[in-house]
Amino acid sequence: MRFSIFFWTFLFFFVNPILFAQELESNFEELLLEQISEDLGENVDVSEVMERLYSIMKNPLDLNKVTNEELSSILFLSPQQVNNIILHRELSGDFINVLELQGIVGLDLQTITLLRQFVFVGQKSSLKDLSWRSIGKEDEHSLMLRFGRTLEKLQGYSITDENRSRYLGDPNAYSLRYRWNYQQKIKIGLNAEKDAGEPFFTLAQKRGFDFYSGYLEINDVNKTIRKVVIGDFAIQSGQGLVIWNGLSFDKGAWIGAVAKQGIGLRSYSSMNENNFHRGIATQLAFKRFTVIPFMAYNHLSGNIEKTDHTNLIKTINSSGLHRTPTEQSYRDAIKQFVVGSDITYQYKRLKLGITGLYTRYKGEIIRGNEVRNQYDFEGKDLLQVGINYKYNFRNFYLFGETAHSIDAGLATVNGIIASLHPKVSAFVNYRNFQRNYHSFFAQNVSEGSNISNEKGLYTGVVYHVTRKFEWVNYVDMFKFPWLRFRVDGPNQGWIFCRRRLTLGTSEESFGSLSL
Repeated sequence: MRFSIFFWTFLFFFVNPILFAQELESNFEELLLEQISEDLGENVDVSEVMERLYSIMKNPLDLNKVTNEELSSILFLSPQQVNNIILHRELSGDFINVLELQGIVGLDLQTITLLRQFVFVGQKSSLKDLSWRSIGKEDEHSLMLRFGRTLEKLQGYSITDENRSRYLGDPNAYSLRYRWNYQQKIKIGLNAEKDAGEPFFTLAQKRGFDFYSGYLEINDVNKTIRKVVIGDFAIQSGQGLVIWNGLSFDKGAWIGAVAKQGIGLRSYSSMNENNFHRGIATQLAFKRFTVIPFMAYNHLSGNIEKTDHTNLIKTINSSGLHRTPTEQSYRDAIKQFVVGSDITYQYKRLKLGITGLYTRYKGEIIRGNEVRNQYDFEGKDLLQVGINYKYNFRNFYLFGETAHSIDAGLATVNGIIASLHPKVSAFVNYRNFQRNYHSFFAQNVSEGSNISNEKGLYTGVVYHVTRKFEWVNYVDMFKFPWLRFRVDGPNQGWIFCRRRLTLGTSEESFGSLSL
């Protein structure tokens, strides 16, 4: 059996210490953590989610100023609920009291009770009110330290032969998170992490931690410049077929995961060492248009072979581990330049967007020699364009995106979420990713690990029996038109799940078939 010890330390100074668990209802916290662990994609930093919610609780959103993207960051709200809140404000005018949420269609009592901890009705000052005196009185600091260690000694630490693969560092794992926040207007973040087995202030890690990450975020500079991030940032656009960094939900009980609610630009606060950008990005507002231009220069880990003319990129390692001599030689070996823009137009309940992304490597990616690799990406650069839409019509929410990797294939996803009854909701999601569609940052609901070589229909029904009882049934029918790893021919299958959820607990049964 494997044992782990984790030591968490939270220090909040210049503000009164407030624990996240004390402010949330215990039942809600259990439900949220359970849902996150089941519906999130693999290798997602769950602490990033809790940190985001804690940040909103400390700085609640003003219902009279909150945007669609900001409401979408409250993870338990569905796309329809987000749109209904914004629509209520547009039709009825500014909120006078938070209790007005009770009159919005689609918000049940439990959701309203939880939501009240994240929103308020009032006036917030703008950046022009900023002064050194106000910063000293109203800023917030937080520091989190984490320690972990596997008690049993692993074989990698016992090997002394330098000709064999072995762990170069000690078995301890450390991480540090520091946050400074002034009323959500200015934010500074710093992450540092060392995984077990990685060197610490020795060998190639003389700077200490294996991974450092940081950002400076400035919000509401003026009416046009809504946000600026310098350092590490994430972009979430459309339905994720072109670019989607960071948090992503997969198939599961939460109906809101079917349609992605991208928040556009945000600073990157996760400990994951991949799928983010290091550079500069800004969010601009022009009446009905929102424009997010960004540029980054990323360092990736991987295996390269130097030749007289270029560097051949054989593999890209996204594990974030640099424990052995081989992994150390891969560290930051690959350079990646990224530039792009996301443009969104919104008119009442309709939102249209176009995303352009150009990625270039300092070297040439070469694909494998096996038959299944015939349609994989090969080359130095990739240009992608995607068009997405969202439309809320009465009790129906339609969404979709179609993307094209230039000189290669297409990918499309389209769906609908319908509220058939106050207690019954249904959804349908169709996806078609061509075998020669290429992407480096795409994430969407899928059975395979890549957004390519897959067709599927994902549909289900959610029945809210009572406030504390929910019944979920969904089925995903999928097909892989081309060969895959360890699958020497096209294949297809389906997955069926029936899940019963009660407050704090869940029971589920799965069925699957692959042909």
